[in-house]
Amino acid sequence: MAGSGKGKEPAALPAAAAVEPAATASTSPSSCRIVGSYALGPELGCGAFGSVYRGTSSKTGQMVAVKETVWNVRSMLEWRAMAMVSGHAHIVRAVEMVECAERVFYVLEFAHGGDLFSYAENKGFRLQEEEVRAITRQIISALLHINECGVAHLDLKLENVLFKDAGHSHVLLADFGAAEVLGESSAPITRPTGTISYMAPEVLACYNGMEDVIDETVRRGFDMLADNWSLGVLVHVLLHGCFPFVVLKRKESATAQRVRDQLVAILARRPLFANATQQSCCSKKVS
Repeated sequence: MAGSGKGKEPAALPAAAAVEPAATASTSPSSCRIVGSYALGPELGCGAFGSVYRGTSSKTGQMVAVKETVWNVRSMLEWRAMAMVSGHAHIVRAVEMVECAERVFYVLEFAHGGDLFSYAENKGFRLQEEEVRAITRQIISALLHINECGVAHLDLKLENVLFKDAGHSHVLLADFGAAEVLGESSAPITRPTGTISYMAPEVLACYNGMEDVIDETVRRGFDMLADNWSLGVLVHVLLHGCFPFVVLKRKESATAQRVRDQLVAILARRPLFANATQQSCCSKKVS
């Protein structure tokens, strides 16, 4: 993983069963520039779930990405998810976990090609269909793998897709900070997570206060299929340079509601103009 900026993140672990017991750092987190056998370099990025640094192994000289985060249930779930899915060609590999007081460091494969957001930005967010198709195939391969492992990523976006090298042809899915391990449980996820512009309706519906905006039929939680929606948004951005949906501000939403009310009033006065389609549209809540 090369970074974790606006939500950015990125040898090796052949399978989940091969995860080694956590090593222990010898210094406190405030002065800890040496983590286990890794020397930390500059910060590559900072996200909601931690900061990512460039690191170098003192044993091999290999460059790695080191993610620092708080030691808690959430961080343990993140490591568990990474361990379960590591080993796939299009997923950032987890190397080891290092404990340091109340902090934990994930040592990860370093992605030398940077992230997809920066790459697309340099191209003006106008990639050719053939290139988008190749990128999408690799992301789908990664999603199929993590789903087979019982893991939902839940924060798929441009910043969390990295390029393995400067050739910008081999992509890696990164940052499992928002991931959920579903296992054999069929219970839906009800904890809203991810990046709002990429969120599926059923994820948005889990936020308090959305009862008047999103239809009741989708306010029942969500599962790994939410990643499919995020992928669709990602592809749209790569092809068109913008998000498919605009998040309305409170004032704009209120205006939309007033327009809807006016339409309903007009159709009530002139029912002959209200065909089945119009009536159906006006019965929906503003979204």
